[in-house]
Amino acid sequence: MSKQVSLENITIGQMLRRSARQFPEQPALEYCDQVWCYQGFDAQVDVVARKLLTLGVQKGDHVGIWCEAEPNAIFLLYALARIGAVVVMLNTSLQKQELRKLLEKTDVRFLAIGDGYKELNYPSLCRDIAANLPAMEKIFYIGQNGCPEGYGCLPEQLAPREVLQAAEYAVQSQDTSFILFTSGTTSIPKAVMTNHYSRVNNAIQQVMDLDATEQDRFCAAMPIFHCFCLTVNVLGACAVGACLVLPKARKTAILLEAVSRRKCTVMSCVPALYHAMLCREDFDAWDVSSLRTGYIGGSIYSTELFKEIERRFQMTLMSSLGQTEATGGVTSAHLTDPLDVRASTVGQFIANSEGKIVHTETGKEQPCGEAGEICVKGYLVMQGYYGQPDETAKAVDRDGWLHTGDIGYLDESGYVHLTGRLKEMIIRGGENIAPGEIERVLLSDPRVSAAKVVGVPDPHYTEAVCACIVPLAPISEEEVRDLVKGTLADFKVPRYVLFFDSFPQTATKKIDGKTIQKQAIAWLFPEKCAE
Repeated sequence: MSKQVSLENITIGQMLRRSARQFPEQPALEYCDQVWCYQGFDAQVDVVARKLLTLGVQKGDHVGIWCEAEPNAIFLLYALARIGAVVVMLNTSLQKQELRKLLEKTDVRFLAIGDGYKELNYPSLCRDIAANLPAMEKIFYIGQNGCPEGYGCLPEQLAPREVLQAAEYAVQSQDTSFILFTSGTTSIPKAVMTNHYSRVNNAIQQVMDLDATEQDRFCAAMPIFHCFCLTVNVLGACAVGACLVLPKARKTAILLEAVSRRKCTVMSCVPALYHAMLCREDFDAWDVSSLRTGYIGGSIYSTELFKEIERRFQMTLMSSLGQTEATGGVTSAHLTDPLDVRASTVGQFIANSEGKIVHTETGKEQPCGEAGEICVKGYLVMQGYYGQPDETAKAVDRDGWLHTGDIGYLDESGYVHLTGRLKEMIIRGGENIAPGEIERVLLSDPRVSAAKVVGVPDPHYTEAVCACIVPLAPISEEEVRDLVKGTLADFKVPRYVLFFDSFPQTATKKIDGKTIQKQAIAWLFPEKCAE
């Protein structure tokens, strides 16, 4: 059962102030060999906030952050929240035209950039990005390699303390705090607005379910532009006065080094990242014994993988379902749940929210055991999609229920079983097939490293089931089909089986199902692609 905690009517800035008062000498942020205690962290956020006010940033301004998980980015996002600006978190893998579209879409007035990510050089890419962006006023540098020619940093002049106090006092918990983008694998990403109230309380709820305290050390293994990391790590650590540990990069060896050397106690990841760490030949050479717990989420995984992660990381792994439109966590297991429950479900709807499963066509609530769309209501539901009221109305109905687009069912104990995404639903001759149900069966075989089930065109049934497999050991098409035959109905058995060396992934290490589906159709029906 998710822990019941009272909702708090405070802002993100007030949450940080509180932790600084309660835990002044506790480490708040650690990066390489630099450590900031909460008192010093809070003071540095004040300095950045006063510089922002000197720059002309005002309450309600949209300020983009395009930077990896570095101290300056963390200070900046807290400082912006403190003075009531809206933080627009940008995917670090964006190409120039993608970035331009999102800046235009969200009316970003100021853009803070770091040095880059992988082969991307942000200062070079942003040289003329402001052209034809009427809302854009200034781009400033927050990286670590020295300010590039043609750019400025935040001004050295600090606005008076009373100006900061007035700005901070004007921020209300119902004000918009962040704009985060949906993954955008099926369309142009939507800009999700959430307020301080939902961000603070979702962070508190999720770390309470982890039994986190000021003694914990959170490893930020995920990118900070993702709701998963922002809520569970960045804000969650602050909520309880814990330390946020920033690895130098999101490579498996560096993450394992951070856990080992920095004695992290909490690490939350998507399944693919956990799996990638486990696949390292030198995994057992790293000391991960400090780990206590962490969430897994973001995509479907097998119960076998869940159990292997828990066993080899020597931690109590927590299942969860989250969504950008729901601030972060929608469901959560609890540490006292049996392993089989945590491995096979995504927990229960989190405290202080309502949840239900509805029929995808009639909208009527489904009984236990019957699959349908997962819906949630309460403080965690987004304010809406920025500039897209029609799309907001499609996602959040008149009664305030957010339709997540996730498919699952409730068992008699109130645990949610996730089976897939509504948009990925395969409709074969009138039968609705949830890909996730088939994927779980395939992933239960040790010869299968990764699996993605997609729908492909079929002249008779409209759609046919295609199983895409990344094998770990030799396995034939018929053996793949036999796996499903022995567990699920005949109409769920894949007609096609395709083998991949690896799957394309999004920037957050999720399997990119849309790209896989396109590749599958191209391989199976090259004539369609030639048309």
